[in-house]
Amino acid sequence: MKEKIEAVRREFDKKTQQLTALQLIKYPEGSLGQQLGRFLLKNNYGQNVYASHDDVLQLLISGSNTFTDDIAVQFYLLGNGSFGLRRLSAMAAGLVLFPHKASHFYDMYKKGKAALRFYDIDHMGLLHLPVTRVKETFLIR
Repeated sequence: MKEKIEAVRREFDKKTQQLTALQLIKYPEGSLGQQLGRFLLKNNYGQNVYASHDDVLQLLISGSNTFTDDIAVQFYLLGNGSFGLRRLSAMAAGLVLFPHKASHFYDMYKKGKAALRFYDIDHMGLLHLPVTRVKETFLIR
């Protein structure tokens, strides 16, 4: 099963490397693709930066790119079932650096548990859908 997930992730990363922020902006108004392009431009990634799997997850979960939001996303994804050394390391560092945010991180973990599993799906097929529909479908809060 883990091999299948990794194969999907590699395939996703190959496909997304073909889409730049400027190409994504051309998707329909309110779509995941357009919002992803705006997210990349807003966060100063540049016009020709390629979208990645992590960018999609960051957009869907927090819509922000601050350091504490990135850590909160890691807690959310752990709650959603995604494990990994990088994720656990980021979470540990976040708890050490921002102990006052521990309750927020725990809330994000609980939200991730309540959402349907979505961290390992092929988001490329969803780029044309409205962001609100994607979030509602997977119960992303």
